[in-house]
Amino acid sequence: MLAAVQSLRLHRGCLSALFLLAAPLIWAAGDDSLPKLERSYWLHASLASLPQRGYWGMDFPAATKPTETEIQNAARLLSGDYAANRLYLIYHNELPLADAEQVFALWRRHCPAEVEIVPTLVLRAYDKQKIEVFSADELKQLAGFFKRAINPKRIAVYDIYAGREQGGGLALLSHEFPNGLIRVGIQPDETIAPPFVAAVQDTWSAFCHGKTQDDWRQPGFGAQTLRRWVEKRNAGDKPVAWDLVVVAWDYAATKRGEYPGYDDARKNMPLPAGRNALAAKEILRCAKPTVLAGFSSDLFILHVNSRSEPHDGSNGGFYETLKRGEVYRGYYAAAFSEVTGFFRGLRAGR
Repeated sequence: MLAAVQSLRLHRGCLSALFLLAAPLIWAAGDDSLPKLERSYWLHASLASLPQRGYWGMDFPAATKPTETEIQNAARLLSGDYAANRLYLIYHNELPLADAEQVFALWRRHCPAEVEIVPTLVLRAYDKQKIEVFSADELKQLAGFFKRAINPKRIAVYDIYAGREQGGGLALLSHEFPNGLIRVGIQPDETIAPPFVAAVQDTWSAFCHGKTQDDWRQPGFGAQTLRRWVEKRNAGDKPVAWDLVVVAWDYAATKRGEYPGYDDARKNMPLPAGRNALAAKEILRCAKPTVLAGFSSDLFILHVNSRSEPHDGSNGGFYETLKRGEVYRGYYAAAFSEVTGFFRGLRAGR
């Protein structure tokens, strides 16, 4: 299962009392800075239902290329109802390069100009061999295409494992995008080190830890962890976008919502109602404005978990709803609607 890769999300955290006092004056309702904050999603450019090739290794068939209508439907929902101003479009060689270039070009054509597309590459697969997904020639071709046709300033590397050596491809991308390399899925204990200039941070364990809101606020639970994480990023100077969570772990297995010891797409539950709002309020209140890039949300994990049979099934998986142009109303809909509602609020300056 693709969801198994999420199981190594072992986090630590942050926050500073200074910014508890200062930030409410900075992030007031109606602040014209709010619409400028990042409101992003990470998802596959291919919208492939089971994108295994290049993720778990190269010995898998290529994914099916989406149609232009499917991309148009997805772009309309993500930029409209779901209020994105940036899309991290993941690609890991699941499509042939020529097909991938056509797909990225269609995303650029059908997204509004104010929605930035950041091509997001997986450089090492998650198989035992940790194989490099792209050859040097493939990366040179992709980098040139992305700079010409998609985004001349920024590109991203996706990796939710901490501290992995990315291979020679990282230096190549850094050369092509010297001031625009972003790490998507960085873990809380990792330093945002060169050549990366910004990051999207995984927040899963802090957001999930606590069955009720009272549990979440208790010492040793999620809120305290999140505060430590924010404090750590405040001590640096690199912009960070914070992941808002839709898919949580299985709360049925523990008394107070502690981590159950497994990550199972058949059992994972939606994040408790109101949790994203509480966590986002903490981040807005406490993060140093110079390092708060904004907020993001992982739609890959939403797709993987929603398509499991106990939830929405393969036909109801999140990517499938995007391709059909349907607002998602499945098992995780309430949690997802909190994220999209928050993004719409930021877009409106609330």
